[in-house]
Amino acid sequence: MIGTLYAARLQEAGHRVTILARDSRLADVRRHGLVLEDVVTGVRSVTHVSVADRLYAEDSYDLALIAVRKDQLSAVMPDLASNRGIPTVLFMLNNPLGSAKLVDALGLDRVLLGFPGAGGELQGHLVRYAMIAQQPTTLGEPGGRQTVRLLALVTALRASGFRTRVESDMDAWLSSHAFFVTSVTGALYLAGGDCDQLSRSRPLLKLMVSGVREGFHAVRTLGRTVRPLPLRLLFMWLPSSVCVYYWRRFLSRPVADHVFGRHARHADIEMRTLASECRQLLNESGIVTEALNQLYSAIDEYAASAAT
Repeated sequence: MIGTLYAARLQEAGHRVTILARDSRLADVRRHGLVLEDVVTGVRSVTHVSVADRLYAEDSYDLALIAVRKDQLSAVMPDLASNRGIPTVLFMLNNPLGSAKLVDALGLDRVLLGFPGAGGELQGHLVRYAMIAQQPTTLGEPGGRQTVRLLALVTALRASGFRTRVESDMDAWLSSHAFFVTSVTGALYLAGGDCDQLSRSRPLLKLMVSGVREGFHAVRTLGRTVRPLPLRLLFMWLPSSVCVYYWRRFLSRPVADHVFGRHARHADIEMRTLASECRQLLNESGIVTEALNQLYSAIDEYAASAAT
């Protein structure tokens, strides 16, 4: 879904884009193009791009944007590692354990880190999406360097209509975000996968807020700064009651289902993978995590029930 959105907007901005797709998605893109619908405005667009069914070692592109679920990442890494025609690979996905394995596999000079500023889902050949006002597209170099390629990509994304910012410590950003999203997802599963139902349950909202706070405490204990600043302010500086009030209002809005609910209901394997990796960070930190224990148990149970 995310890859479709970014591919379409970059193509419309004048870049030559090739999208990698397989099976029914490959057939849909060839037949229909990239079909997008903004769930807020109802505006639809159709963008035609080149399509490939795999990445070959000799293929040459300026940039590869990898927007897959974390549990799907291992399937694409061998082709990326064997390719030498792509100088920059932007990983735009959840990755709480950081960039070290990506750098080991591809080399420091090929890896860029990022995270999208949108959410949504694929419905047949149609991608229905919502831009996240509170979260711009976020990019950074491993180690926080300011490079020509990073600034050029920021310029290209902004020109394509994406609010974009540079993050000096993407590893800290990604670990913080993983604790945030797994806490929200665990609470959603306890609410039956329903954002509106979660918004009506003060005990579950308090559990969710406590889970994020525990995760952020672990990030700090590991010597990292919790990022981005708005989430740090909301969850660590403001009273819990204020945080609960904010999320009660946000989750009651229809857009919340597109930002959180629909992905959570269909990405149970990814959420279990993220919870497992977050547990590794918690073990390293040594902090007590009563709320996260409950939330991660809910993720495990939801994934197990979905598999049967």
